[in-house]
Amino acid sequence: MEPEPKDDKSLTEIEEWELERKLIDLAFYNSYVILTNKLTYEEFALSNHKKGISSVIFHDPHEGPSSEDIKDMIDYYSELEEYEICHELQKVHVVI
Repeated sequence: MEPEPKDDKSLTEIEEWELERKLIDLAFYNSYVILTNKLTYEEFALSNHKKGISSVIFHDPHEGPSSEDIKDMIDYYSELEEYEICHELQKVHVVI
């Protein structure tokens, strides 16, 4: 049995992984912007809508972030050696 040929619009496995990674990066960054009060959720969503870009975020905007969400974000940014972001998120974590 021969594998089905991929059409030109199909992503390779590596491209799918890269896209997923970019979405994760974007979701974490967007949550960081909101949680550190750089923008309100409404400002963020409206700005992204006007630009035609995704408003994906890591945490639930209606429930707010859980303690585990903040810990996951700190771990994520720690792995990227983004220590200033980690410090800001630790301040948020103390408040929650």
